[in-house]
Amino acid sequence: MVAPLLWPLAIFMIIHRAWALPHQSGGTDDFTTVWRALIRFGDGNPVYTANYAHVDPHYLYSPGGTLALQPVTWLGDYDTARMWFIFVQAAGIVAAVLLLLRLCRVSLTSWIVPLTLALTFLTESATSTLRFANVNGTLMLAQVLFIVLLLGGRRTLAGIVLGLAITVKPIVAPLLFLAFVRKDWSTIIWAFGIPVAFNIVAWPLAADPMGYVERTIPYLGEVRLHANASISGELLYFGAPELLVKLWLIAFAAPVIFALILLLRWQWRDEVFWALSTSGVLMTGVLLLSSLGQQYYALLILPTFIGIFHALFGPSDAQGDAPRSLVLNAPAGLAATMFYFSLNWFMDDYAVGSLLWIQVMAWIGWMLLCLTMFAVLIKWTIEEHAADYDWLGRAGATSFFGRVGTSSARSAVATDERPGTRPADSGPTERTHA
Repeated sequence: MVAPLLWPLAIFMIIHRAWALPHQSGGTDDFTTVWRALIRFGDGNPVYTANYAHVDPHYLYSPGGTLALQPVTWLGDYDTARMWFIFVQAAGIVAAVLLLLRLCRVSLTSWIVPLTLALTFLTESATSTLRFANVNGTLMLAQVLFIVLLLGGRRTLAGIVLGLAITVKPIVAPLLFLAFVRKDWSTIIWAFGIPVAFNIVAWPLAADPMGYVERTIPYLGEVRLHANASISGELLYFGAPELLVKLWLIAFAAPVIFALILLLRWQWRDEVFWALSTSGVLMTGVLLLSSLGQQYYALLILPTFIGIFHALFGPSDAQGDAPRSLVLNAPAGLAATMFYFSLNWFMDDYAVGSLLWIQVMAWIGWMLLCLTMFAVLIKWTIEEHAADYDWLGRAGATSFFGRVGTSSARSAVATDERPGTRPADSGPTERTHA
């Protein structure tokens, strides 16, 4: 009975974000930069000619990415193409959310669906993606499709989807860690091969391909001081010395790396939880540790938060334990509020302080999320060690580094015949696909 009340809100928010906001004047416009570059590429004119000293949106796609985006020019004139492009991004976000909810066993007739869609389109990430008219909507869809296909054993399709996404935006390349852990080598080959193939084809078609190598790639490695919530961007914005920046990077690289390692304990027990959580740790690490962390890329962390529904409605894991979520807690909720819902905090009476808060809010949110996920994993690992789980997460172990016992671990799952699970004493050496 609740769903009929929430669907108007969801539809209203989607239409407002995908139709009204893009028609408002002012603000950043990523599409114009892309459109002009695509037209120049198609006409055989130089593409990589921007003055990177300016803060206007720059065209940073590779020749292969430019070729992959050429179909945008088939949509008609500039205004028509822009609106269709925005609609595609909105549809990509909707499709990604629906796929995630189904992965988490939420019925598409549930009231959770319109509520999740409404909250998604309320976020700064979705709002800016549609207002600025950039590719993050389809990028999120590619991320979710990759996870769903990978867990479903569709290795080649998963590699093709991620390969196309990497061709356009290499920011999602770390997701290949999921395929690496699962030893899905064909997925990795396809994901690497497609960007290489696109660039090989595009190279002779581009008027200035070396401009990308000589000008754009060096610029991508620089830390810019505007609209950058990464660790390097924020610290250099406030004039921090290089040594301090490096120490901060090390301090946050460590929890990211150790969180990825600790999550391996769940890879064979609950692949949905493992994949959604690992992707969140990877993307949070990318946003914090790279040279550029723009707030709208937080769309790529959203699958981890939607994974909360897996903890609420998903099946028990391969050992009979309840499903989990790294972000079903107050600190993670606070972090998400800080970088997803960027309300205007400016106050005339506290101009300096409020501007400072606006500057660092997303950055603090990402750091808090990173530390929260790491802390939760440490807590769970300690609790499981006390409950006689070994370092691979197998119950009934004689010691943390010992072999699995013959009683408690087997009895925990003796009657569990759900698809995609296996006996606990087999450990992570036998993998089945969902």
